[in-house]
Amino acid sequence: MPTIGQQKVDTLTITAVFIAVAATAALSLAWPVLMPWSFLGLGAAALFFYWVSRWEISLWAWVWVLSYGLLNWPNWRIEVTGFFNMTVPRFIFVAAVLAFLLHFMLRRRPVRFDRGLLWAMLFLTAYCAVSATLTGWVAQTPEVRAAPYFRFLSAMLFPFIMFFLVYNSTRNERQIHWALLLLSIYGWYAIYIGYLQYTAIIGFGQARSLIWPACINDSTVGIHFDRARGAFGAAGPQSVLLVVLFYADLLLIRKIRGLYRAALIVQAALIPPAIFFTGIRAAYLAFALCGIVWCLWASRRRFGGVKLALASLAVLVAAVMLWGNLTQTKRQTGGVAQREPIVARYILLKQTWEMVKQRPLTGVGFGHFVDAQQAIRRDPSRLVGLSTGVLVEHNLFLNMVAETGIIGLAGSLLVFWLVYRQSVQLYRKLPEGVTGILSREFVVLFWIVLVNYLTTAMFRDTLWAIFSNGMFWSLAGLVAGYNRLLEPHAANSLADASAVPG
Repeated sequence: MPTIGQQKVDTLTITAVFIAVAATAALSLAWPVLMPWSFLGLGAAALFFYWVSRWEISLWAWVWVLSYGLLNWPNWRIEVTGFFNMTVPRFIFVAAVLAFLLHFMLRRRPVRFDRGLLWAMLFLTAYCAVSATLTGWVAQTPEVRAAPYFRFLSAMLFPFIMFFLVYNSTRNERQIHWALLLLSIYGWYAIYIGYLQYTAIIGFGQARSLIWPACINDSTVGIHFDRARGAFGAAGPQSVLLVVLFYADLLLIRKIRGLYRAALIVQAALIPPAIFFTGIRAAYLAFALCGIVWCLWASRRRFGGVKLALASLAVLVAAVMLWGNLTQTKRQTGGVAQREPIVARYILLKQTWEMVKQRPLTGVGFGHFVDAQQAIRRDPSRLVGLSTGVLVEHNLFLNMVAETGIIGLAGSLLVFWLVYRQSVQLYRKLPEGVTGILSREFVVLFWIVLVNYLTTAMFRDTLWAIFSNGMFWSLAGLVAGYNRLLEPHAANSLADASAVPG
């Protein structure tokens, strides 16, 4: 019979702690210059191992994702000869992978590779790696020299790894709360930066003095300095974040009560203007399409059709009232009639078709679109009137078919289809009326994230956007993980599991 007050003593843990402290003290005595950093490092290591063994491990995925919007500063990097530069988010990714692996070992969690989706992702990753190996991991065009290895590692391999880790660590619905909570907290910072940037763009330049860190104000870093790009190097990731954040707020507003709910209502009201400040037309379209999805599926029992009709009427009235602004080319005042990007995409479509005709099955090589583009331009008899300078493909799927051929395009489409299939299976397993956050509304939120991502991918090559890929695939890992958990159990048993310590 257990005795109150008795504690289980882990001799191995105590021994390990003693050895670590003794080693740190010995190093500090031998090299006093290490003080106090040696003991600070010991404390950080202790915190790390405590997190691995006790705290919610899936938080590491969101810390990594959000670090691209907070800690990806251009002057914080270490150059490594023969390797890509190490930045703060990349160090966090390494720490996250180590934390997950230690968590699986210490908690004796099984690691599964039991989804067709995982095999499809493995095939696509391996195929792109082979393509880049055969054609070169470094592009010949100086402006996009890092395209093959940067896009493969940062925007494909790393997010896929995080998907796999999150999928295997999914246990209870509380993990959704943590993910959306961190997203909403970062959202306040993103909105704050976006409003200040737009204020500076329309003529109040002193507003930039209130932006932290100051490197965000560097116009030589990234693109879209004339738009509210947040803490990112372009306005695209900011717009993707804000669209997702708006509907995540709507979900949380339904599921929680109290002061936090009131704060989320305020945040949701601030988001539509912030999306407008980005000046990304794809974001306007994505926001509208996601609204249709939300009204038709998440609000079916709450007058979803009426809400959609009223929202459509409001958009129509606003378009009529602001028609003068919409038909001009200045993005800062709402203009969507800028023709140069449309012409550029038409040119890219013609170039992509030329590449596909040359190598329809395997493409010109992963990351080598611009190299092949330059070769096309040197033959003026084939294509006339092409723009000058480097112009990367602005469509994920056109880029995949150009660089990796029909095989790569088919692999990409298969991966997105299978992740959608996982979400549909989860949606059908969840009964209507579930009050917890793991509900059909959460699956609808994932569909919104998917629509947002794919809409963006139709106008930009999202393999350049690490943040967008990391956020999408980390959330997809949760969806696939819950779908696996609900296969042998009822939905209510998973809700009860939320009381189990992480």
